[in-house]
Amino acid sequence: MSVERLDNNYELIIDEKTIRRFAFALLAVQILFMFLPFALSWGWDFTMSGLKILLKHLLIWLIPIIILHEGLHGFAWAISIKGGFRHIKFGFNKDMLAPYTHCKIPLNKWTYITGGVAPLLIMGIIPALVSFCFSNAYWYCLSLFCIWSSAGDILSCYYLLKVPSTFKIQDHPDKLGFILVSTL
Repeated sequence: MSVERLDNNYELIIDEKTIRRFAFALLAVQILFMFLPFALSWGWDFTMSGLKILLKHLLIWLIPIIILHEGLHGFAWAISIKGGFRHIKFGFNKDMLAPYTHCKIPLNKWTYITGGVAPLLIMGIIPALVSFCFSNAYWYCLSLFCIWSSAGDILSCYYLLKVPSTFKIQDHPDKLGFILVSTL
């Protein structure tokens, strides 16, 4: 992560290397603490059959997952601000080969974090808990994929937890990161 001072504001950018390392660490944690416990609880063959079917279907799921993931960011932010979706922009970053949702106005820290974790909770954690309880390996593995696809969001929100609430958070228009706008 790099931090650069811009007058009274600070630009925080999360570099691709940090995101990649965190994504691999998150995958390892998911395998150890989520995938293996499911397999031990419901059976290895059952879990692997759900995973194999999901891998066959993943290309079909990819576009809907991306649209819903980015839409949840935008929806969570839009319902929290005056003017709603007028301030939300959806796009695709060709350099990073990644879709994005961008809020054009500064948000308070907790509004930004709420929008940041919305896909993680709604597409990942909640479906994982339900799928675990009802022994559905296919949906469980899909929810693990959705959790893993939130790696950049998790990292961003982690860094924001350290930011004093005296700053507004301006989503960075071009990079993964944000500009901390001083309210003092």
